[in-house]
Amino acid sequence: MHYDQLFPVPAFEWQPPWCCSDVTTAEWASTAASLAQVVQAAARHLLSAESTGQPAAARYRQLALSAVERQFSHALGLAPGTAHRIVAVVRDWEKLPPPEEWEAEAEGAGPLDFQDPPGPQREQLKNFRDRLAASLPNENRVYLAVPWSSSSPGLDPDSEEHEAYLTKFRELVTAKLKALIARSLEEEPEVKARNKAVQEVFQEAQSHLELISSPDMEPSLQDPGGGWSECLDKVKAMMVAAAQGTGRHPPVVVRGGPGSGKTLLLAAVHRQCAGWLGDGVVRVFRACGATPRSAYNLELLRILCQHLRLLLDPADADAGAAPPIPKDASFDPLYVNNWFQTLLRRFEEGAPAPTATSASPPPVLVVLLDDLQRLNPLDSDIVAALSWLPVSLPRRVHVVATSALPPDQLKITPLQRERFRASDCCVELAGAVEPAELERRVESSLEQLEEQVGRLAVSRLAAFLTATEFGLCETELLELLMPTTGGALCLAAGHFSFSSMCAVRRRMGDLLQEKLMSGRLLVCWRHELAREVARRRYLHSQDVLRATHAEVGNLFFSEFSGQQASEGDGDAEESAPSPTENKETPFQTSFLPDDVTYSLRHVEESWIHLLKAGDSCRLKQLTVCNFDFLLAAVQTVSVSYLRCVLEHVRCYLLDRDLELVYYTIRKSSDVLTRDPLQLGAQVVCWLRPVADDSGDLVSHMITAAMAWCDGYTAPLLVPLNGWLQPPLPLQIKSLHCPAGVKLLEPTPSGQHLVVVPHNGDPQLWHVMSNTLTHTFKGHSGPVLCLAITKQSQYLLTGSDDISIIVWDLKSLQLKLRIYEHIAPVLCLTPALSNAVIVSGGEDSRIIITSLLTGDVVMKIDHHRGPVTAVKVTAAGDVLVSGSSDSTVCLWSLENFNLLNSISLASPVTFLDVSLDSVFLVAACEDNQLYLRSLATGTEIHCLRGHKAEIRSVCLAQDNCRAVVGGSDGKIYIFDMHSGRLSRTLTSHTTEVSGVKVTEKDDFLISSGGNRITFWSFRRDDATGHTTSIRKTSQHSQQMHSAAITCLDISRDGTMAVTGGVDSLVNIWQLNTHELHSTLEGHFASVTCVAFSPNGLFAVSGSEDKTARVWGLTLGLVVSVFKGHQATITAVAAMMDSRRVVTADRQGILAVWLADNATLLHSCGGPSQCLAITNSMKYVVCGNGDTSLRIWAVNREDERYTVSHSEEITCFVLTMDSQYVITGSRDMSLKVWQVAGGKLAQVLVGHSDHVTCVAVSILNKSLVVSGSRDSNLIVWDINTGNDIHILSGHLGCVTTVKVSGDGSLAVSGSEDKSIIVWDTRRGRPLSCLQLQVPILSLEMSTDCSRIAVHLLESRQLPIICLHNTPATYVKMPSYVAPAKEVEDLRPTGPKRPMRRLLKKEVSLDTYTWQKKYGHLTSSIMMAAVDERLKRRFSVSASMEEISKIPTKGSTMGSQQCVGPEQAALAQSQHFDQLEALWNKRSPPRRRHNQSLSKQNSRSSRRDSSDNDERTPGEEIVGAFGDNEKSTAVRDPRLTQSCITQ
Repeated sequence: MHYDQLFPVPAFEWQPPWCCSDVTTAEWASTAASLAQVVQAAARHLLSAESTGQPAAARYRQLALSAVERQFSHALGLAPGTAHRIVAVVRDWEKLPPPEEWEAEAEGAGPLDFQDPPGPQREQLKNFRDRLAASLPNENRVYLAVPWSSSSPGLDPDSEEHEAYLTKFRELVTAKLKALIARSLEEEPEVKARNKAVQEVFQEAQSHLELISSPDMEPSLQDPGGGWSECLDKVKAMMVAAAQGTGRHPPVVVRGGPGSGKTLLLAAVHRQCAGWLGDGVVRVFRACGATPRSAYNLELLRILCQHLRLLLDPADADAGAAPPIPKDASFDPLYVNNWFQTLLRRFEEGAPAPTATSASPPPVLVVLLDDLQRLNPLDSDIVAALSWLPVSLPRRVHVVATSALPPDQLKITPLQRERFRASDCCVELAGAVEPAELERRVESSLEQLEEQVGRLAVSRLAAFLTATEFGLCETELLELLMPTTGGALCLAAGHFSFSSMCAVRRRMGDLLQEKLMSGRLLVCWRHELAREVARRRYLHSQDVLRATHAEVGNLFFSEFSGQQASEGDGDAEESAPSPTENKETPFQTSFLPDDVTYSLRHVEESWIHLLKAGDSCRLKQLTVCNFDFLLAAVQTVSVSYLRCVLEHVRCYLLDRDLELVYYTIRKSSDVLTRDPLQLGAQVVCWLRPVADDSGDLVSHMITAAMAWCDGYTAPLLVPLNGWLQPPLPLQIKSLHCPAGVKLLEPTPSGQHLVVVPHNGDPQLWHVMSNTLTHTFKGHSGPVLCLAITKQSQYLLTGSDDISIIVWDLKSLQLKLRIYEHIAPVLCLTPALSNAVIVSGGEDSRIIITSLLTGDVVMKIDHHRGPVTAVKVTAAGDVLVSGSSDSTVCLWSLENFNLLNSISLASPVTFLDVSLDSVFLVAACEDNQLYLRSLATGTEIHCLRGHKAEIRSVCLAQDNCRAVVGGSDGKIYIFDMHSGRLSRTLTSHTTEVSGVKVTEKDDFLISSGGNRITFWSFRRDDATGHTTSIRKTSQHSQQMHSAAITCLDISRDGTMAVTGGVDSLVNIWQLNTHELHSTLEGHFASVTCVAFSPNGLFAVSGSEDKTARVWGLTLGLVVSVFKGHQATITAVAAMMDSRRVVTADRQGILAVWLADNATLLHSCGGPSQCLAITNSMKYVVCGNGDTSLRIWAVNREDERYTVSHSEEITCFVLTMDSQYVITGSRDMSLKVWQVAGGKLAQVLVGHSDHVTCVAVSILNKSLVVSGSRDSNLIVWDINTGNDIHILSGHLGCVTTVKVSGDGSLAVSGSEDKSIIVWDTRRGRPLSCLQLQVPILSLEMSTDCSRIAVHLLESRQLPIICLHNTPATYVKMPSYVAPAKEVEDLRPTGPKRPMRRLLKKEVSLDTYTWQKKYGHLTSSIMMAAVDERLKRRFSVSASMEEISKIPTKGSTMGSQQCVGPEQAALAQSQHFDQLEALWNKRSPPRRRHNQSLSKQNSRSSRRDSSDNDERTPGEEIVGAFGDNEKSTAVRDPRLTQSCITQ
């Protein structure tokens, strides 16, 4: 039947041209429109036929739809019931002309482009608009009107009205989308919209479910054959038997080659296992290597653990209450392995089922793992890559894994290997088709495709798909394959358009697949076998492979390169001032970050192509050593993935910058797991100490981290200085060479080593992969020496066969062979910019030959023995040769004249020259190491300290260190300036045959036996922080060389003072985070420090039994108090900044004047910690026992004791001096009135010892306490209620401080972190991991500056709370008028009138001073006999005498005693007083007479009657000898809060 009879529509015939360039764009558009009309008309006609069946009708109906209608139908079918999430934009024309005017112009236009098209198209448009109205809510439809353009039928993009239309279009659509998204989140809040970790698990599970649930996984569509059904039955039987058993069972491991149907088998198990095992089956599937999170063991196991935890706690996942990560989570491989085993045991114990009824059975877990061999093994894997795979599973847990490799070839432990071979565990799956046949089929498909579209087009598309790791989306493929410049897109030239791309993809059929990953549809090869075939066919050489990877890498970083170019062009232009230019930030950086954003695709895919392209510079600059990339990886994926990325790069690249970044991330992985925002702070605190000594990349990364911190808008803890040791370990890498190592030489890139084994030819080894790359075969005898040129990449080898061979390291081919020596060649080196080779041999000759031609340039016959060593200076103008004739000669390379000859005591075996051509080191046969001046030959040192024979020598490039390898397996490092042995490295068990230093002293390479070790060799890497001494115009500055013992901060929060074991007192400027001055004077460890309230001086106490007052203006000692007889344990300055209170270990407290150290008052009592009220009326002190003493400064008779049932661990005074709050080991806090010592409140809530407590300045009712239970509690002191419980620390809380306004609390813990808390809302604001346990901290009142005291650390971390919400509160100051010295002394207790002696009236201060002041000292009685001491102590008038200071007198010291007559007169007078006194009340004898004033007061107090004692006098016994016997605790273990 004729075509017109079948289809009464206009026929269309199209003949494709031979070349796409012959067709214009307009012709293509017209042809496509005509084809669409024909197809749609034919489809409508077929639909009207009565004979059309149901399947055909559905197909014809689909063809009759326009492209827009098909997309709408597809969107509706994606998720039924979600039409309210679709937005439709309907456009109408304004000022539309009559149909007769535009019908001709509209010819060829689409069927839905006009408002009122004629015929069937009008009905089709009406039906579609009615369908939109019926399917979508009103708020999901947007109606727009656009003016009709007669000049360009329809739209005129050049008109101004069109711009206004586009603006309106964008605004309406954007507003509609925002409103719909907000409504969707409000009506149906999704947990993945609020929790990143849960969202990550959902997306990863969705990606893998798409792979296993696709229609291609139906066995009915693909018949695997080869016993596939029998294998499925066997797997079923094994799983059912394990489910019915009562004990543990092994996993199921399916082994099958390519094309055997392993994935189909897992898909069948995934569908049918619920029927095998009953209800409650939860299934987890992972295709190893299919996504970035399943490509590494650590990352696969991490995301698997999070998935299992969500299955175990479905309620938390639905509510978003708890993230699927434990509070103490760490992504260390060992931790993740244990976590996985723990989760499996929870399924065995019967966790709640995902669907929630109490009657539902416990869940059965089925884990399916496909292609285990595709997991990337990394150095961080514990024991073996797959060691986490259990060999014995608990009940209700099943694991089915597939592998293309047998168990013997998998990276598993010996136990796993033996278990997985067993018949009850292993299932062999034989494919119906051999892999060779499958490869032939793939080859045939590719050949057919090449015939259809051209080999160039297919090769480009296949090359990009093969080079990609996880796949490329359509947009990325088009950017690679479609040129952006003018010209027609011709497939013959390898250029694709969107339509040709779709056509080629359809023709490739089953070779490709689409997979969902990270919210994108990616195109990749369906089978790994197809990838391998394409790699052999299209990426046949290493150069082509690298070029392809480079092209893909440029795709991801094209905007980065464009920005760098624009920055280079605009350097001269002035930048506009930033609105935040004047804002105070922690670092005040002027660094402008790149105006580009790292996407998830950069993190997942881009770095792989830079790595495989061999572009290590851009790899480091743009990815692994770029702060923005690191931040994007941590925030978008996880720190464990970033760690895997760095590990992956380290498998190919040895670089110090990369090692610094890797170990920084590795050491910070725990804290970044919980808080990714700490990345900037961790980079600063780990890498800032080594920034000056590192390359530009590390410095740039630190600058970028500081700039990110500066630009952060929320509260953020930022470290202002560095306090950590460099993160690099001492040993970086070890290589194993089975044949042993006799000689070694690194290549200039440092990525390869040339090794000469004990027996055999030289070998080229790749360092990080520990693989043998090439063996240089050409010598007929043992190789005795080798060298590598730095620029031209040539390897030079000299042999016992008297030949020299030049090898090309790029092509690995022999380039030149030289025979000029008549004896074995012992040494050689390139010279004259690699133009010549200088060699020395046993023939005593030095021969210079051309490296290019091998011609002899010069022969030097001077030495009288074999030439054992030749070196060329860094400038390249001097040749140094050493010989067995015990001489070292210097030669000019310009004319080969002898410049100097240096005679040594023994034949030379090794020599080296420093990089600055100053030092010459020669090792001789007498095993001595001589250090000479190269220019004059003058002996500088004879380096001593090595205890074995010297086997190798080299000099560091810092011109300071010499490295020697010994026969005892040790490496000796000497300081050439001092001539001393500075360090010894021990790693080898046999003699160290070679030592070499890489560029910039990055690494030291040593060889011994069959092992090569890489050591971190920078000076900072070895020693960490150095103790720098610097003199300024006013102050000396010297960092602490030993641990800091004490810390205090000034009241204005601008300065801090520290004391250390090194007896130094350092003053720090907190705003500039720099050391201000060093105060030297103590000769023993400093135990305590304190600032004066006025900030003019600081006080320090020491183990040398002295307290010193330091003036901060000039940094000089103001006064020294020497009255104590034991180590000073506490010091504090009163609010008037005139008096200082000190306490010593013997329990003596003294009050003295700061300006001249005059003693005002002293007493016995607890002395471990003390604090003074702001009113200066009371001193509170304790010894860490169950009680605390309150001592009135101005009254002797007012003393109180407060106590707990267990030891008091901390206390603090309120700012109004009304209350003292104590914390105890009895888990409670008590609030006491300072005046009277009465209990006012008890605070109970902690579950362990209270360790610290703090109060604010303004909010008098707020108290914050910390405990060993890792929690803090915010209390209301008035009601005793706990307002908030602050949970976040993982260890004992050791210290807490509260801001002046009470809005913030800052806590430190043994878990090495400090946390800033919002006390009003009870939540953390920011956290910082300091990597060292925290003892205490001090801060300004607004928390903007925090100084931290670390355990056993000589560094002082200074932390800034950026964007602090607290307000600065000025501390209260002392405003009372100044008092005379006499007025500062305390008044004694009032005695009853009957106690007064008449004669005492005459013994006033004036009388005693007039009679005996010129004969006696102020306080000393040690030189007087015991009788006089006793009498002196009962005299009230002598107490007045003791207050009169004499020049040069101190407490406990006296000048020469006066004449004997004076002593006799005093004795007679005291006898009279004693006789009268003892008639009524004999004095009590007290043994503590170290201070006379204490004895005098005690005697007077004891003489009073019991019925007349005051409350303060009733506790006098508590201040006696009992305090001396109290054990002195380590002040670092007891929190003492001193409020001034």
